[in-house]
Amino acid sequence: MKIVLVVNNKNGRLAKVLPRLDEYCQRTNIGSVQFISTLRKKHAIELARQATENGCDYLVAVGGDGTLNEVLNGMLQSNIPANEYPAIGLLPYGSANDFARTARLSNSIEELFQLIQSNTTQKIDLGKIIIQHTQETRYFINIAGVGLGPEVVQNMEQSSTGLGPGLNYFKHIIKGFLSYVKKEVSCTSSTWQWKGKLLQMAVANGRYHGNAICTAPDAKLSDGQFQIAIFGDLSIWDYLKNFNKLKKGVKINLPQVSYHEAKEVLLESNDSCGIEADGEYVGLAPATISIMPKAVRFLMPPTIQ
Repeated sequence: MKIVLVVNNKNGRLAKVLPRLDEYCQRTNIGSVQFISTLRKKHAIELARQATENGCDYLVAVGGDGTLNEVLNGMLQSNIPANEYPAIGLLPYGSANDFARTARLSNSIEELFQLIQSNTTQKIDLGKIIIQHTQETRYFINIAGVGLGPEVVQNMEQSSTGLGPGLNYFKHIIKGFLSYVKKEVSCTSSTWQWKGKLLQMAVANGRYHGNAICTAPDAKLSDGQFQIAIFGDLSIWDYLKNFNKLKKGVKINLPQVSYHEAKEVLLESNDSCGIEADGEYVGLAPATISIMPKAVRFLMPPTIQ
């Protein structure tokens, strides 16, 4: 059994975790375990691609949603057949850990290795984004955001703060509201179309994003379709009044908010409208976002949907 752990130890935040993880691997003699650490942004894509091509049974991201996204993209960029991909895992030690909320994964080292030892995996869906201008393809496992979300992501990347992740994200959402100019966007699926001024759209495989905001309470990881939440020409006051409902997973009943299902959507805009995936900036519309049913084996409890 060969296990590769891709570790994002940014700013030494895993200084206490890594020695315990290493000690546990040595004590349990679980097999061949390799630790590889990221040194820069997007480095996990390269490391995961190499690990996949070199051959491994389990490829585990140690970090947050962004690290998992990069590991996933690296594996899918490899030159081996999809039926030979390793199982993907996550030890959630990021700033938000939104995918882990849907998959109900803890940061317990023991629980992770129990899943590995019992080979407890589920086949789950992925999202695929093709940016038309560049023909770049990016994959995501949790949620793709359109509109305000990508601008919040970019602003957070350029800032430093002593606030916790929840307060930091909320601060940048409010700053984004104050400066963001809503884009004219059209979103087309095989059965419906939406067009108008867009504050934010979530194309969701998982339920949470933005540090525990439950935007898509009906989303399931292996049902072969996206849940799509569209927040159109919504004011900051209406958003703030409903923020606690969003945190609790209650759908917002306002004319400017709508919920849909789709297997594929085409996003178009004449404005400069950004797209992010799992908290990582991807590019600008127009783009096609499609579901990839049961595309990966993921280390997770069997009862989770």
